[in-house]
Amino acid sequence: MSILSLFGMEGEVALITGGGGGLGSAMARAFADCGADVAVVGRTAAPLEKVRADVEARGRRCAVIVRDVIGPGSAEAIVEDCMTSLGKLTVLVNNVGGIAGDERPLPALEMTEESWAAQIEINLNSVWRLTKMAVPHMTGGVIINMSSIKAFRPSGGSGAYAAAKAAINNLTLALASDLAPGIRVNAIAPGPVPTEAFMIKRNVSEADFPRVAQEWGIPLGRLGTPDDVACVAVLLASRAGSWITGQTIVVAGGM
Repeated sequence: MSILSLFGMEGEVALITGGGGGLGSAMARAFADCGADVAVVGRTAAPLEKVRADVEARGRRCAVIVRDVIGPGSAEAIVEDCMTSLGKLTVLVNNVGGIAGDERPLPALEMTEESWAAQIEINLNSVWRLTKMAVPHMTGGVIINMSSIKAFRPSGGSGAYAAAKAAINNLTLALASDLAPGIRVNAIAPGPVPTEAFMIKRNVSEADFPRVAQEWGIPLGRLGTPDDVACVAVLLASRAGSWITGQTIVVAGGM
């Protein structure tokens, strides 16, 4: 068996939340390139349909699931939709997260109870809830949780988000122990990756990238790309990562 063959994902079915965004869509394309079928979840159909076209152009099946991960019964419905459309579930990527809704970063002690709860709900509780619904359908497989460099290096205004992502790291450790040896559980902690959402929230353009990388103090001198994260996801989801579990892998240019 060649080393390259270990990165193959033929026969796998990956469910990716936040599947229409920069990171989610990059992972969907990467998994399809490696032979997996994909289900992408999001609140808006149009970006998910674009991902479907990209995946199907690679000769793989893609299910579009237009649902919010938050809300009564959402997690169960998402898993049921995936099973109905693609027949099984072997890779779960809990990618959805970020600053909830139209909220803006605030110092932790200036947040309202409602704002704090919203951040914890989208960044932590939704991961636990969907994992709980998915695991009974997974006879073996892989779970990848999306953490953040903020879990290790919180900055002003990121208290709730950073706290939730630090909790993701520890939830990943706990689940890896609980679900071994059948299911491997790992997390990815990206640094700054200028997805469309990143650029809008920070009001930056591509011309600003070198300055932003310098401000963040990134040793490798550049911002990340969605494919930087997707490559690590392929490692963790494939047989190439078969002896990796309970880890949070930082993908942040040396930060």
